[in-house]
Amino acid sequence: MSTKLVIECIWIPHDLGGHRSPPYDGMRLTIRWQEQIEAYLQCAFDVECQVDSFNAKESRGRLLCSMRHIELIPTHWLHEGQLVELLDGYKVLAVGKITK
Repeated sequence: MSTKLVIECIWIPHDLGGHRSPPYDGMRLTIRWQEQIEAYLQCAFDVECQVDSFNAKESRGRLLCSMRHIELIPTHWLHEGQLVELLDGYKVLAVGKITK
């Protein structure tokens, strides 16, 4: 089973530790809920991103993130407004929140 999360985010510039390029369709990242660090240390969740919109000048955008095994995630983690981070290994590439 999979579902899509809509995430409004700020993309971290490369000179501050982010990715060399803006987000792109098919990018696979790890999602971490800011309030659930302990859970992240025990089990990481993978997402595949599609770019809905992205403003390179502001480094802000909206990503549609497809996620498998959604049944393993408590439903209150998926509510609008939950703060998340998108990572590639140890690097935080974006910070944002779940939206509708």
